[in-house]
Amino acid sequence: MTRGIRLNVLVDRRFRIGDVECVGRRLAEPCSHLQSLSPVGALRALVRRDGLRAGIVGGGTLRVGDPVVPLDEHDGDAKL
Repeated sequence: MTRGIRLNVLVDRRFRIGDVECVGRRLAEPCSHLQSLSPVGALRALVRRDGLRAGIVGGGTLRVGDPVVPLDEHDGDAKL
């Protein structure tokens, strides 16, 4: 889980969290499968709380509190 990060700027970009290098694939909205596993009304509470589907390019260790750091040529452009 992340807070205060604009995930949409990471779509199609490489980034690092801890030692793990990733590439953002697409935004992921809460889905009906999640609703089927949750109490009634839970999906409504998650509207506009999208996630990011990402591929792992290089493995490593993630720790709570590790920053999300853009890695591509537009590093300065990403306002996370």
